[in-house]
Amino acid sequence: MHRQLASELPPDGERRGLALSASKEVEPGARAMLLLADGLFRLDVAVSADTIRTVVRNLSSGELEIESEPGYASPTVIASAEAAGYRPAGTRIAFQLGGGPDRVHAEVRLAMLRFADRGTVRITAQAIVRNAPAG
Repeated sequence: MHRQLASELPPDGERRGLALSASKEVEPGARAMLLLADGLFRLDVAVSADTIRTVVRNLSSGELEIESEPGYASPTVIASAEAAGYRPAGTRIAFQLGGGPDRVHAEVRLAMLRFADRGTVRITAQAIVRNAPAG
């Protein structure tokens, strides 16, 4: 069963928004659905060695455009000595999808912790999805 938190955001001008958050513990090599925005997208993740592979499945009728700005898909790690054993890592991905007035922009932040004693990895995702700006 898929579980996630979803909350409507206050409007930013005329742009409506949605916040999504979910976390799953998976075995390396397994693929798991992490986020689901009905009618918009599904975000799947897979872990292989030290890499988080993301797959955005477009559920809208419009085009999917992955953003490739500097800083996206670049791993970032900040850990205290106590956390170092979990080998924390993180990244982010941004994309737009849909068409016309239904076009949305999504920014997703991903975090990963390794649990060597269990042989699993916990991946947490937080997404902000808003109507794309006009123009």
